[in-house]
This record gives sequence, C-alpha cells and structure tokens, in this order.
Amino acid sequence: MRHVSFCTAAVVVALVASCSAASAADTAANEPVTFNKHIAPLIFQNCSACHHPGEVAPFSLLTYDDAKKRAKQIQLVTTQRLMPPWKGVEGHGRFIDERRLKPEQIDLIARWVNAGSLEGDPRDLPKPPEFSAGWKLGPPDIVITMPEAYTVPADGPDIYRNFVFEISIPAGKYLKAAEYRPGNRRVVHHAALAMDVDGKARRQDEEDPAPGFKGSLNLPGQLLPGSLSAWTPGRDPLPLPEGLSMPWKKGAGLLLQLHLHPSGKPETEQSTVGLYLTDQAPQRSMADVVLIAKKIDIPPGEKAYATHDEFVLPVEMKAFGLFPHMHLIGREMKIVAHPPGTESFSLLWINDWDFNWQNFYQYETPVTLPAGTKITLDAVHDNSADNFRNPNNPPQRVTWGEQTTNEMSAAILQLVPLHETDMPKLRETLAKKIIGGISASSAMKDKVSRALP
Repeated sequence: MRHVSFCTAAVVVALVASCSAASAADTAANEPVTFNKHIAPLIFQNCSACHHPGEVAPFSLLTYDDAKKRAKQIQLVTTQRLMPPWKGVEGHGRFIDERRLKPEQIDLIARWVNAGSLEGDPRDLPKPPEFSAGWKLGPPDIVITMPEAYTVPADGPDIYRNFVFEISIPAGKYLKAAEYRPGNRRVVHHAALAMDVDGKARRQDEEDPAPGFKGSLNLPGQLLPGSLSAWTPGRDPLPLPEGLSMPWKKGAGLLLQLHLHPSGKPETEQSTVGLYLTDQAPQRSMADVVLIAKKIDIPPGEKAYATHDEFVLPVEMKAFGLFPHMHLIGREMKIVAHPPGTESFSLLWINDWDFNWQNFYQYETPVTLPAGTKITLDAVHDNSADNFRNPNNPPQRVTWGEQTTNEMSAAILQLVPLHETDMPKLRETLAKKIIGGISASSAMKDKVSRALP
C-alpha cells in the first residue's frame, strides 16, 4: 500500500530537520543570522505544514517574503511558545511529528528579527516542502462527500448530527488511515468516525427527512480505532502504526458524526472523508480504552478544579497512542502509568491546554505496560476570571456535558495486547472501559481460538 511508509518517512524527515536546525543554531553564534541558512529550516519543519495555501493557517510561510512580512509576529508567538502548536511537555512521551522549538532555536529567530530579518545567500536555502493539494496523506483510495449540505442555524445550542454512507471495501483490503476535511471550519467542533455494523444508523437516517439524523455522544456504531476515530481542530491525520489495520465488515456503512456549534449567522456544512486502504491484514488486535471523569461541577471562580479517573490493565500491553480531550476551561492533563513494583512514568503531560489545538499523540516507539499497571488521568480546570480562555465573563457554573460551554475530562488510549491470546481476557475485564476492539485477521483469530481452553 503506497501510504504505509508515511509515518516512518515523517519521523526520518523530522529527525533530520531537527538535527540540521540545531546545528544551524550552534554554528550561527558568530555569524549573521539569515533566513536562507538558519530560519528556513525551522519554518519548513515546524510551520509550513499548516501555513500553506488551502490549510487551516491564515497565511503561508513558504518563502522569504512570507516570513519577512510576519517576522515580528513569528518572534512574538515563538517567544511566548504559542507556536508551533505542540502542547505535550518535553520528556513526557516521544511522539511522531512533534512540532517543538528548542530554546536556542527560539533565540535564533529573535536574533534574526532584531538584526533586520536578512535573507542571506540563495545557495543556503533548502528546498521548500511540497504538499499534496487538499489531502495531507496524499490522494485517498475512497472519497466520500455528504450529498447535500446541512444547515446550521445562527444561534441556539450545539448540534450533534449523524450522517451515514454506503461504502464498499474490496476483498483483501483493510482500512489503514482516514482523513476528515470539514467544509466549514467555523461551525465544526469535532467529527467522529464509526462503522455502522448492523444497519441501525442507516435505518435512523432513512426515518429523518433532513440530511442525517440527531446524534449524541453515544454513537450508534463501532468507533474506528486510534488515530482514525476523530478529527478535532489542530489535529493531523495519522495512519495506524505498522502491523495494524482495520478489517471492514461486509455490508457495513460508514458513520460520520459532526458536533456543530452556531457561529452567529446561518451556515452550511458539507464534509468530506478520505479513506486509505492497505493489503496488509492486521497482525494484532486493538482496543481503544477510555478514561473519563463525568462528575464535573465547577463553581464560578474555581481556579484549580481537579478531575481523576484510573484503571488497571489485566494483561501486558503496548500503548501505541492516546487522545486527550477537554473543553474551553481545561488547563492541565497528566496521564501516568504506575507499573507494579517499579517507578511510575508519564505517558503524556499537557500543562497549557488549548481547545484549538487537540491532537492524537502517536508514540515513536510503542510503550510496554506490564499486567497490573494502573493508568491514571488527572486534569485541572480553571473557571476563574484570570483564565483568558474562559468564555464567560463573569465566570459561570460549568458542569459535565456535550456542549462546548460544558466541560469534559477524558482520554482514549490505543492499546494492543502483547499476546494475542490475552484479548478475550482484556475484553471481559475492561468491558466498561473499552470503546471498541478491532479483531485481527481471520487466520489470527483462528489461531487464538485454538489456543483458548
């Protein structure tokens, strides 16, 4: 499959660019800092993926003229660590496609700006990155677009709306990646993707004369695994890790759920989903496990409202990635592994939560978690007037809920049992935590069945 090597290639490029950028920072101490030699490698690696035509950023950063025009702004947002938008704290997990500037690189940008933003020798300029028009993962194997737009009213509560599509996955093919593209980013809060296994969602869709049908957080289908499950602002699509793919049940439909919020004027939304296929059957089974704290009731003015959830793994597993989620007044989230009889370690720490930049954090190398490991989620919400992201002035009581102005405290972990024969035990003991498990290939399932008593 032509897309399988995407993650590996991205990691290699990131490592090479990071090393060359750091080297540039070291060697620039006694020479004029120029765009072509010192700044372009930083921008091409950390900024251009969003800052190019057709993407979410409001302007491009592909040329010297682009950067020169925004030099002061680039200095400000990098100095304040608002950009690049990578929220995970360094040293708390190593992830694919990290966008992070070292202190010496931030200083290099400041020196460049303060010295007049020099262009430098054209021979020093690295080749600008190239991007596929529209699709970040390249042309999809299957493209699905809503046949008609859905109208979002000017005001009122947030809307959960489900849309179902008939799709046909060829025999011998498996789902490797999914890329969601909103038609109108002003109104799409997030999108979730699921498999309509039994046709229930399609029947509900047929009963509603308007496009789609009313939804809620309880999806009428099987959520797609890991990085395929959802889109949120600032989140890049990622294929499933090497050795993992998703079998598609014959006759199943694709369910797209949109969480829409009114913008103040009537809007329409017509989404598109791209699906990427592979010939490689899954070598392991996957389980997406959820940590969630639903008892949220935050008084106005409360600066450090704590939420917590935990569970203990019944079998040895590998963590491939995780997706944290809070709303507007979330401030901090820590996810920690506590293996039995040894030192605890952090799986992810976000100390400056920003609702506009949510990500699926996929590990460079899967993290082994022994049986008996307790996974804890601890989050902090700031409902005070000092929180500049608080939508209410003065602050109002905030409770758990599905609306953007409500709050959540949750994380989804993509886990794979180290031994396939442990999957039945995992399903049984974590039935209340598991969002959905994706079985391995038929050959693997037969092998597992023979191994069980």
